[in-house]
Amino acid sequence: MSESARLIADIGATNARFGVVTAGAWRVETLGTADYQDTAALVSAACTALAVDAFADCCIAIAGPVVNGEGSITNGQLHFSASELGARLGCEVLLVNDFHAQAMALPHLTSLQQLGGSVQKSGTRVVLGPGSGLGVGVLLSLDGRWRVLPSEAGHADLAPGGMLELEVMSLLHQQFDQVCWETVLSGPGLINLYQAVSAIWGSKPEALTAEQISELGADAADPVCHQTLEMFLGWLGSAAGNLALTFCARGGVYIAGGIVPRLGEIITDSPLRRRFDERAVLGDYVRDIPLYVVTQENPGLRGALACLEFDQRSG
Repeated sequence: MSESARLIADIGATNARFGVVTAGAWRVETLGTADYQDTAALVSAACTALAVDAFADCCIAIAGPVVNGEGSITNGQLHFSASELGARLGCEVLLVNDFHAQAMALPHLTSLQQLGGSVQKSGTRVVLGPGSGLGVGVLLSLDGRWRVLPSEAGHADLAPGGMLELEVMSLLHQQFDQVCWETVLSGPGLINLYQAVSAIWGSKPEALTAEQISELGADAADPVCHQTLEMFLGWLGSAAGNLALTFCARGGVYIAGGIVPRLGEIITDSPLRRRFDERAVLGDYVRDIPLYVVTQENPGLRGALACLEFDQRSG
């Protein structure tokens, strides 16, 4: 393979997606993040799977904060160093937070499901995504160029939107030192919610995965799972609406991650958009803001490539 190949990666606590881009053509390989004890082994396995060992440049997006080219997976064990990876790969490595990449992807997305609001061609945009955790990114235009504001808003304190949510929060506070958005708005969070709702119903929770809870809740086959999923989507709508107000995100709020895009049409009849709009005196302001579900494949990789292209223009 030519040395013009570019390596891009989107690495979360569960999946590590790697792509190689050459002359506009992509190839993608997905590895299990937890299958690797150190970063060097993961990157080496990716290079072997992609059958490439020479790159022009590289951008790696990780699910954790990045400071001075260093970062770790928040809900995992791997640590990343841009300088060490650069020495291993023989090229410059750009290390960013995964939702920095998700934000950079927003202007390039072509597959979206819109839930209300009016399409805006300009304005600040926000993306949030429940997965192994809850990522948040903010994209704004300054001097005609896109800029990303880093965010760890997924770890902000959770707020209840009614008496049932207050009861659930009371149970969660008995289990966790801090109850934040990520405590409920993530894969593990969906399980936390299911267990709390089961306790309120007086039923014994089964050993279900987040995917199973979503599937059972989506077709109402299990009433506890159904209420769990409804509560999950309601809280997600509140979080999205809070971010819309915090950043005056007239350009739209985008929901990505590995959970919501798989739910399909059920989200249309869920509390998601209603809770997004419930903003009291600013209800009319928020109702104009479009809410999107990102249905495009591998948006994090597309964003990592956009980071490289922006970095080249900046340099």
